[in-house]
Amino acid sequence: MKKVRRTTILDDRNWSPLWERYLRAATVFDPLKAHEITCIVPIPGRSGVILFTTNGIFCSSQSALKTLQHFAFAHCFPEYSILASVLKDIGEFGKYKFPWACPYFTLFPLETIHHTIWINPLKIEDIYTVENQYYARVIDGPDIYVPISRYYILLRAEIACGILAAIRQDAFHYSMLGTCPSDYVPLSNTTFSISLGKRTLLNQFVTRTCEINRRYQRARFLHYYDQLVDNPENLSWENWS
Repeated sequence: MKKVRRTTILDDRNWSPLWERYLRAATVFDPLKAHEITCIVPIPGRSGVILFTTNGIFCSSQSALKTLQHFAFAHCFPEYSILASVLKDIGEFGKYKFPWACPYFTLFPLETIHHTIWINPLKIEDIYTVENQYYARVIDGPDIYVPISRYYILLRAEIACGILAAIRQDAFHYSMLGTCPSDYVPLSNTTFSISLGKRTLLNQFVTRTCEINRRYQRARFLHYYDQLVDNPENLSWENWS
């Protein structure tokens, strides 16, 4: 039976020398310096996370969701809570554990959204099993322990990429890149991406052009308008950018 080398797997449940190595290599998280995020992994026994990005490794003392929110605010990307409410209202992308997305990439949570692993579906090379445990081989990142099966990861990756494609279609609607979601989400030639490319949400749009953007902008306006009316002194003005 194939054995997994625990020293080569990043496990958010258990401390290991690999954690020490990556944390020594990490710099303090600055959202303006981080580029595309590959994955966010909670640090065992701590409230913080480590982020693997296309331009380096970062660590944050905040939870996974708060770190992601900080990143979104800094880049004027969609706010997770507002985007999630919009996706829930649309009704085509499930009812909970929604992904986060911007025009450049997307991340989806594996478990409860607040402090779990978030993965960029386009950075997953493969999901494999060893001794009945599931692991993700990640491009631009380590192999990581995942608490759910390949089927559910593929399902959530499909939803995340379907939303990413719709957002990109909204962003590029003046110059159409194609007629189906996969035209807006280039997939690499990896085992996982080949399976992902066969999923329904990668082959057919389930929203109208600009629907997500239009709904998001309306929901965002109403969210901050209500705050402005009810409690203007405590409004976070930086979120209005």
